[in-house]
Amino acid sequence: MTYKDAIDYIHSLYWRGKKSGLEKTKELLDLCGHPERELRCIHIAGTNGKGSTAAMLDSICRCAGMKTGLYTSPYIVRYNERVQADGQQIPDETLARLTEYLAGCVEQMEVPPSEFEFGTVLALLYFKEQQCELVILETGLGGTFDSTNVVEQPLLCIITALGLDHTAQLGSTMKEIAEAKAGIIKPGVPVVFYGENSDGETVVQERCKECNASLAMPDFSRLVSERVGTVFECQTLSYKGWHHIELALSGLYQQKNAAVVLEAVEQLRMQGMIIPEEAVRYGLRTVHWQARLEVLREEPLLLVDGSHNPQGMQATVESLRQYFPDKKLIFIFGAMADKELDVMIPMFLPLAKKVYITAPSMPRAMKPEELLSVCKEYCGENDAPEFVVCSQVTEAVSFAGQEPKDEVIVAIGSLYLVGEIKQVSV
Repeated sequence: MTYKDAIDYIHSLYWRGKKSGLEKTKELLDLCGHPERELRCIHIAGTNGKGSTAAMLDSICRCAGMKTGLYTSPYIVRYNERVQADGQQIPDETLARLTEYLAGCVEQMEVPPSEFEFGTVLALLYFKEQQCELVILETGLGGTFDSTNVVEQPLLCIITALGLDHTAQLGSTMKEIAEAKAGIIKPGVPVVFYGENSDGETVVQERCKECNASLAMPDFSRLVSERVGTVFECQTLSYKGWHHIELALSGLYQQKNAAVVLEAVEQLRMQGMIIPEEAVRYGLRTVHWQARLEVLREEPLLLVDGSHNPQGMQATVESLRQYFPDKKLIFIFGAMADKELDVMIPMFLPLAKKVYITAPSMPRAMKPEELLSVCKEYCGENDAPEFVVCSQVTEAVSFAGQEPKDEVIVAIGSLYLVGEIKQVSV
């Protein structure tokens, strides 16, 4: 297979009407020799903050001298972003080789795996091949039936901030969503949970009790934001005994994610893992993660943020108010039609002087004209921003690029939107 052949094959896989479960992933793992049994893993679930938390832990552990594997989703521009070893994306030729090998295994299956199931097995196979000392696995959707949940005895389970998202698949209540995420908790395996959600706390506490698993939750009252800085600078925080920690990721919400990571570090140290203080400091000072208040251009300033649910949008809006007080912003906005737009749109519109409304090239994306109608429902008579409808993302980026150099442009609403903007802007 060529690299293109491999990507086409991966995207061609789909779920043929079978119920969700781990059977297909386990079957494919059996056919390729169960690479997951030879890996030490940290398993991460949650609604928001999974990727940032995974990236911070990966950066810290690499700075501590470990060879890490990092599996995340979705990708922003290239599929290879999802599978990284020692901070480097899987090479094209390696992805093609492993895809060709696993495709041969799939031929022995009565029902093929889904794209995500196949990708999970491919990542685990690659991490074994690379002899990774620690693997950080981010769930794709939920937890209980997520294909990453085939790892039977991780070192640590982390559940990040919970919110209402993917309700069609996970349930319409916070209790149901928490139960799905808590499905990653295993007997005797320590758990770190973000908290700040009463229904979620009840579910996670009960699950930990059933599994005889210890539970650690950050005490955000001991989190001190020392310096927010700008989107170009590190922010500084202190948490418990950690003083003056520099964090390269922008956004006030990342400080709470960092507190979760610091709790995770303590849990790993309790298991005998050697993670020096300087590794923690340097790892957080140099960590990079895409599509979270990421700067793509400086004049005019172009930020991209993949906030695609109410909790994520609220966190982003709070950070924008902190970074740009008393300044109206220009937005590029596109979103999937199945999102809670009636909650998300009123959050950012008060900050907007102009909104370029567009749609990513996805079947689920709401058409720009329809999105415009929804936006106008939440505008007052005298404070409505200017709306510009763009049929394609490239058109919105082109128009936004012609704004005066002192403007701030924020692309928001969908990771798919961010991916398309990065393809034409970087």
